Amino acid sequence: MFRTEHLDIPADARRLRGGVFTWGLVLLMVLAFKALYSSVPTSQLQWLLWPLATLLNSVSTLTFTPTPSGEWLDAGHNLIIVKACAGGNFLIASWLGYLWRWRDRLGPLIALKAFGAAWLTTLIANTIRILLIAHGQDDLALHTGLSAADSHRLIGIIVYFGILSLQLAGAGALITASTIYLGITVLLPWLNALLSGRAGIDPQAALWTVTIPVLALFSYGLWRLIQHLVEPECISKKPDTTQSRHQESIQ
Repeated sequence: MFRTEHLDIPADARRLRGGVFTWGLVLLMVLAFKALYSSVPTSQLQWLLWPLATLLNSVSTLTFTPTPSGEWLDAGHNLIIVKACAGGNFLIASWLGYLWRWRDRLGPLIALKAFGAAWLTTLIANTIRILLIAHGQDDLALHTGLSAADSHRLIGIIVYFGILSLQLAGAGALITASTIYLGITVLLPWLNALLSGRAGIDPQAALWTVTIPVLALFSYGLWRLIQHLVEPECISKKPDTTQSRHQESIQ
């Protein structure tokens, strides 16, 4: 008979297996949340829309009032907060961003804390985005030649991606933010359309969404390259005063 001995799984393998399980569970939660979010009516998203409208009314001249369908209307400025304005995708992206920041102590309580932080971050991001749309969208379209729809979309992408990058500052911000943002806003919708047999995602919207992170990564890479090339020339060689002091002490 052959005797077999129990072999312990190496610590690195256990950590890898635990990480795969944890992030696999997170991915399932993301997919479940996206499916639930897309299926509920606007009236059931007041936990996102009511605080947003209240904050906008408090910090600006906007005056949003609720409609029977659950949307919020400011007739004076011809603005309406609809379901798409709730920022569901950004909420998920921000939650993933906080989970990534706190990945070394991931657990149920950290996941809840991350969701609360993501909710607050989404509220701030949506407030900034709507204020910029209310007071700057027309000027942006006028000075750039963009359509109103493209100006609206561009403001949203810059605000959401910018705040996500700031949220991840010090944690590989641009690369991590780009991966999360594009994964939530482009990759998952494309996979969903592919698997469900639908035509696919709007190519123009996808192009706008991809362009901003790519430009940010390119600009950062170019800046790092210039910094690397210039740094050696900026370093001045300090004179070695040790030997001269030694000679003076002998004299």
